[in-house]
Amino acid sequence: MSDTALNGINSKSFTDSMFRRLLWPTLLSSLGLALGDIADALFIGIRIGKTGLATMSLVAPVYMIFNVLDIGIAIGASVHYTRAIGKGRAKDGIKVFSQMLIVALIISVMIAVLGSLFMPYILKGLGAGTEGTELWNYTKDYLQIMFWGAPLTFVYFLLYYCIRCDDNEKLASAGYLTGYLSDVAASAVLILVFKLDVRGAIIATVLGKAIGIVIFSMHFTRKWAILRFKFSKPDIKLIFSVLKTGMSSSFGYIGQFAALLIVNNILLRLGGESALAQMNVVQNVSYFALALYLALGDTAQPLSGTFYAEHNKDAIKRVMILAIGIGVICGGVISVLFAVFAPSVCALFGLTGDAVTDGAFAVRLFCLSVIPAGLSITWSSCFQTIGREKIVFLINQLRTFVCFAGFAVIFSSFGIKWFWFVFLAAELGTLAIWVPVCHIKKRKETDAVFSYLLDANSSDISDLLSKAEGFCEENDADPKKVYYITLCVEEVCQAIIDNAFRKKGDEYIQLTLCIENDGTAVLHLRDNAVDFNPFAMKTGRDYEDEESLAALGIQMVKAKSKRFFYRRYAGFNTLTVEV
Repeated sequence: MSDTALNGINSKSFTDSMFRRLLWPTLLSSLGLALGDIADALFIGIRIGKTGLATMSLVAPVYMIFNVLDIGIAIGASVHYTRAIGKGRAKDGIKVFSQMLIVALIISVMIAVLGSLFMPYILKGLGAGTEGTELWNYTKDYLQIMFWGAPLTFVYFLLYYCIRCDDNEKLASAGYLTGYLSDVAASAVLILVFKLDVRGAIIATVLGKAIGIVIFSMHFTRKWAILRFKFSKPDIKLIFSVLKTGMSSSFGYIGQFAALLIVNNILLRLGGESALAQMNVVQNVSYFALALYLALGDTAQPLSGTFYAEHNKDAIKRVMILAIGIGVICGGVISVLFAVFAPSVCALFGLTGDAVTDGAFAVRLFCLSVIPAGLSITWSSCFQTIGREKIVFLINQLRTFVCFAGFAVIFSSFGIKWFWFVFLAAELGTLAIWVPVCHIKKRKETDAVFSYLLDANSSDISDLLSKAEGFCEENDADPKKVYYITLCVEEVCQAIIDNAFRKKGDEYIQLTLCIENDGTAVLHLRDNAVDFNPFAMKTGRDYEDEESLAALGIQMVKAKSKRFFYRRYAGFNTLTVEV
C-alpha cells in the first residue's frame, strides 16, 4: 500500500537537483576515461601505424578480463555501500568497503603473478602470431607492464566508485579525470618523444592510476566522511553477495572477451591488419560516443540505490526519465557528429588510403547503434541497484557476446562490408529480448510505504500526523508502535522547521515511512534546509526555553529508536530513524 501526498513539482525538485549534482562530475569522469582509452590508440597509431593499432585490438580482450574483476568488485561494493548508508547502517557500509579492498588486493596480486608466468600461452590465445614477430613483441611488452600494474588498477576503481557514494563526487571526479588526463599527457611524452611505443602507453596508464589514488586518498582526511578502512574477520557470505551484484554487470566483459577473440580472428581472415586497425578505430569511437551513457548510468546507480533503500519508487522513475531523456537527445547529436566527420576521425588514428574510406563506413554504421546501446547501458545500471541482477546479466551477455558474436559470424559470411552491420543488429536484438523479459516477472513490493511532502509554510503538521497515524493503523501496527512513530515524525519535523528552515517559502521536508514485513518501521526524511542534524541537539536545564524543549523531544526519539542516522548527501539533509 502507498499513500502519497507529495506535490509532483516540488518532490521532483529533490530528485532533479541530486541528479544534476552527480551528473556533471560523473560526465567529466567518463570523458576522462574515453580520452585515456583513445589517447593510447591515437599516439600509437601515429607512431607505429597499423601494427600498433592491431596490438591495441589484441590486448583489448585482456582488458575485458580485468574489467570483470576490478569493475565488478568496485560496482558491487558501491551498490552495497549505498544500500547500507541509505538504511542508516554506517557500520555495515564500512565493512563492505573494507572487506572488498582486501579482496581487490589479493585478486590483483594473483593476476600479476599468474599473468607473468603464463605469458606465452596468453599471447598464443590472443592470436599474436609467431613468437619473435613485431606484433608478438609489442603485445608481450604491453601485457607485462599491465599485469604488474593490476593492484593499482583495482584499488583505483574501488576508491572511485565508493567515494562517489560517500557524498564526495567532486573529489572522485577530480581524481578520476586527473588520472586519465595524466595518462594522456604521459602517453604523448613517452610514445612520441621518448619513443617507447606500446610500453609508453601502458606505463602512462599505470602512472595515471597511481596519481588518481593519491587524489582519492584525500577523501579520508575529511571529518564528515563515513567511508574508511576497518579490518574485520572475512565475511564470506557478504563477499559473495557483493561479487554477485557487481559481476551481474561486469561479467559481460567475459562475453566481450570471447566475442573479441572471435571477431579479431574473423577480421584478420577478412581483411588482415587493416581490418583489425579499422575495428580499433570503431572501438575508440565507441569509448567517446558511449561515455555519456556510462556517465548517466553511474549517476543513476547511487541515486537509485539510495531511493531503493528508502522505498521511493517515484524518485527512481524520475531518475530514469531524466537519464533516458538526456541520453536520447545528446546521444543522437553525438552520433550525427561522428558520422559526418568519420573520414577525418579515421585519418586522425593513422589510417591511410582505402582504409580511411572503409573505416568511415564502419564508424557510420556503428553510430546507428549508439542510442540503442545507451538505453541498455543506462537501464542496466538502475536494475543493478534495485536487486534485479538477473536482468543486468542478461543485458550484458546479449550485448557483449550472444548477439554480438552471433551476428558477427552471420554477417561475416557476406564479406567485410556486411560485417560492420553487427553493431546495430546486436543492440537492436538485445533490446528486443530484454525489454519483454524484464516485464514478465517483477518483484512485488511487500512492504507498506507512505510518503508526504511537508511545506515549510505549513507550521501545523497535524495533517501529516493524522495521515501517518492512519497509515500505521491500516497496516496493523499496535497502539504503542503507532505512538512511537508519530512521536518521531512530530519531533523530528518540528525540530527541522524550527531550527533549519529560514521561512523563505521554498523549503520542504520529504518524508517516507515504511513498515517492513517484520513490523519494523523505518522513517526516511530529506530536507533542503541549511546543514542541520537534529540528533546532535543537546538538552539544557532551562525547560522553559523552546530550543531545550525541542532537544528534549529529540532525545526521546533517540531513546525509543532502534537506530538513527544523519548525513548530508547530495546537498540535502538526510535522516533515517528505525523504530
